[in-house]
Amino acid sequence: MRPNPRSFLTGADPFFNSTVLDSSPDRSVEEIAFDLRHEGFIGIPHGGLGMGLCLDAWRKIGEPRYPVDVRFRFGGSGILIGDSAEFVVERAANGRSVVASITKIGDKTPYVKAEITPAAHLDVVAFEEPPAADFRSLPYYRNCFVCGHHRSITGLQRRFRVHGENGAVMVTTPWGYDPNDYDRAASFLIGEDELHPAVLISIFDENTAWGGFMATRSCGLSVRVEFKLLRPVLRSEKLLFVSRPSGIRGNPKAPRFFLAEGTVFSMADAGHPEPVATGRGEWLIVDHYTKQIQKNLLPEGDWQWIFADEENG
Repeated sequence: MRPNPRSFLTGADPFFNSTVLDSSPDRSVEEIAFDLRHEGFIGIPHGGLGMGLCLDAWRKIGEPRYPVDVRFRFGGSGILIGDSAEFVVERAANGRSVVASITKIGDKTPYVKAEITPAAHLDVVAFEEPPAADFRSLPYYRNCFVCGHHRSITGLQRRFRVHGENGAVMVTTPWGYDPNDYDRAASFLIGEDELHPAVLISIFDENTAWGGFMATRSCGLSVRVEFKLLRPVLRSEKLLFVSRPSGIRGNPKAPRFFLAEGTVFSMADAGHPEPVATGRGEWLIVDHYTKQIQKNLLPEGDWQWIFADEENG
């Protein structure tokens, strides 16, 4: 892997502290540490950052080229803030695929494993109708890498929005419409003027998970994510992340998993949004995190409306 000093994750001023344990032309092993900069739900890292590290390694290798399909799988005993993990990257001999995994020290099963291959098809998750102009802003965490609004270190500071009702819900968040986003993006680049794909997968992961949440009123942890990256994205581009719920698994009255899908659009031509990334995923419902958001999301008390229909129904 060629070093990239411009990568916010692993460059000259890295977002992850790491130590190289082993390195060869086709395989590298590093030890990485998770700290409060990486938090998603309280006490655990944001899944988008683990996925982003895998994408960072792919870009260092340089093959396969865009567009690519990425299949992420989550497992193991989970990782907490303060834990260390082994980050392994392997390149296929033909250069046509990259496999990267993050495994907590002491575990045998990876916390996240990614397989990155040339895109077999260029199909995207379609949204025939644009989101309704009216929406309600969703609450946010204090320190989450993606939605935290009171971090001591720069984060993505997104505010998600829900559109529609009665089973036709969409969740969106814009990037680049606020002039502050251009300055914020300077902290999250992979090239001189290119937004790091970790930004895309992190916002996509949370935006899409909100879609599943709005269908079940339950929080979930990522189990699998399929993500297609169609091209690089410039720092200056205006983006719109659009997601919707796509099903459940388990008892309809008490599902164990929810599914959701979404697309990231470049809005250079608002009349003809261009897909730049697309995908779908599955999340394991965890009651502990549903209770956590009810106690900790901000603005204080701004979560009751989310559960109002459930309580009344």
